[in-house]
Amino acid sequence: MRISESYVCVPLIEAKDYGSAGIDSDSVNMGRLHHLGAVLTFGAITGNSVLKVYSGATDAAKTTALAFKYRLSAADYKVALADTYGAATSVASTGLTLTAATFDHRAIVVEVESDQMTDGHEWLTFEVSSVATILLLGAIGIGYPRLAGNVGPTVL
Repeated sequence: MRISESYVCVPLIEAKDYGSAGIDSDSVNMGRLHHLGAVLTFGAITGNSVLKVYSGATDAAKTTALAFKYRLSAADYKVALADTYGAATSVASTGLTLTAATFDHRAIVVEVESDQMTDGHEWLTFEVSSVATILLLGAIGIGYPRLAGNVGPTVL
């Protein structure tokens, strides 16, 4: 089984320093997926940022903030156990505060099921607002498509 043939791999956030500007991910059409796992990787972080997950009726619309669950990697990048993740932690729709002491040089996985989306909203967008002077971040989504095939449907 090849991951690229069984799942839809979605570039969500280009890896770079977003500083105090923050970033919105590319939006994903969840109407074409059963679920999406978003892997966010962090480098250096100074200050606090906030991660929110939104549903919307159109591409890039951030209409309704959603509650979500995430799992945090057990260790920093290139350290033993960096590929293992803790228990799922629930986050209210107000978002997850990304403190440097906890999240710098770590990865998190946010999983969203299609049935979690607000009725009438097919588009999912991740927002990382920032007051940090340094926010090194990148993200990719791995989606389980509704229709099987060697080439998955576009969800962007």
